[in-house]
Parts: sequence; structure tokens; C-alpha cells
Amino acid sequence: MKLETFLTAAWLASAASAIGPASPQQPPRLKGKAAKMPTWAWPNPFTSAQHKKFDAACEVERTFEAKEFLLDDLAADPPTGLLPYRDALKEVFATREYPGSWDGIDPHGYDRNLLMMAYVDMPLKLREWIEDQDRSKGPGRGLFAVYHAPMSGTRVLNTIKVPAEVPVSDEWRARDDRRIALFAPGAVYEVLPLFVAEGSKCEESLLDLSKYSAKLVDGGVVAYPVDHTLPKRSQYKRDIEFRVKAQVLKLKEGESAAEDMEETAQKVEKVEKVEKVEETKDAGKDEL
Repeated sequence: MKLETFLTAAWLASAASAIGPASPQQPPRLKGKAAKMPTWAWPNPFTSAQHKKFDAACEVERTFEAKEFLLDDLAADPPTGLLPYRDALKEVFATREYPGSWDGIDPHGYDRNLLMMAYVDMPLKLREWIEDQDRSKGPGRGLFAVYHAPMSGTRVLNTIKVPAEVPVSDEWRARDDRRIALFAPGAVYEVLPLFVAEGSKCEESLLDLSKYSAKLVDGGVVAYPVDHTLPKRSQYKRDIEFRVKAQVLKLKEGESAAEDMEETAQKVEKVEKVEKVEETKDAGKDEL
């Protein structure tokens, strides 16, 4: 489902209606049913039966700090809410499918979540990738929405304007500490090696996203957010941490990269399920 539907149906049903949880003046809260996304393309490579056939020619893990919000929080002021970004988010996300939450789960309804990171805390190569996608209108444009941090009591209207020159000037880069990024957890899977590449022993391989995929192959790159914490919402806290692990794979001597029968059968079953979903998607309506 496109985020246009996600945002519009949930909190832009009318220009006059408020957003967030239900109240006597508001529509009922859109309670979703969490489900695995049928087209999810990023299984955990480290739990695959195929992974035992490989050694890690290089491995790196790093932990990042972020804040995790629910759609409910679009109605609330900071620090527990995202109200300053509410209107600006639609402009960026309306043209994209919802990338999903952790592990390819779509919580649906007001339970869908967004992450916030200080832009300066994101690795430089990741920031440069985000900016290049915006500049070139690439396929990753809109996965990450980058804004100037608003002053108290003000609203954000637009994303930052990315300069045409590459690399950007030192003066422009120096203002990254006044910028923030908002994105669905599912967005990180597209670029996980960029989170951990810089300064690692396999930086060159990890920065080459053409080597990164969900397939386990000799010389390929795999990565996954192997752990993440949950925000302590009952204590009005939104802080979380997530840990990214990446490997450059090397096939063990005497091993074959051919898939075993069990994994092949599982993949066939998955494809059949996806096709079945596609065939029947018009037979019922998503709750959003």
C-alpha cells in the first residue's frame, strides 16, 4: 500500500480533521493487524541454512541510536511526537510504497512506525547516497526524508534542498548537525552496508551496493539489523538502538553454492503465496 493511502486515510481524511488517536470529534482509531509483507525481499541471511557454507572474509557490526514513533505520534508535540513534520511527511512519502517495519512486518493502522535519526549521526557515505538519490531522482529517493530541525513551536514545510555540486561544500555539510532524517525501519534494508562500511577492513566492498543482495554468493555482501530495542512508550520515551551486521562472504573450500532442496522448496512456496496474494488483492480491501 502506498504511503499516500497510509497517510491520507489515517490522518488527512479531511482538511479539518485532526490526526492521532480517536476522540469524540475524530474518526475511530485505525487499528491494524500486523502481517508479513508478501513481497518482502530481505530475509535474514545469517539464519539461512545456506550461510553455513560460507566464511566471513570480513565482518563488521555497529550500533546506532534512533527514536521510534508510531503513526499516533503525528498528533503530538516533541519530544514524544512528530507534529512539526506531519504535513511535510506527506509530500515525500505519498509516492512510495510503505517500506515496512522491522523484519518485513507491516503493522498497519496507527501502529505503523517511523524512525528518526540526527542526520549528522548517519554515516557520511549513507548521507551522500541519500543526497545523490534526491539529486538524480533515483529509485531510493523518498526512502529517507531529511529536514531542517524546526524551532520550538514551528512546522517543517519541505525537505532540505540538496546542492547540485558533488561533493557538497564544507559549509553546507557543516549544517548536518541541524538536520534530521525520518524513515520507516524497512528503508534501512536497502542500504545496510552503508551503515557500517566506513573505516572497516572491507570498506570498498561494503560501499559497492552492486555486491549487496539477499542472495548468499561467493564474494557477495549480506547485511541485516540483527537486533533492535523497543521504545519505552509507557514511560513516554521513544529512544531505541539497532545493531547492523554485515559480511563479505567467502565460499568454504569444497562447498557448493547451489541451494539445498529444502530452501528451494521454501522459495517456491513463497513465490506461490505472493502470486496468490496478487491474484486476490482486488477481492478484499486493506483496512487502510
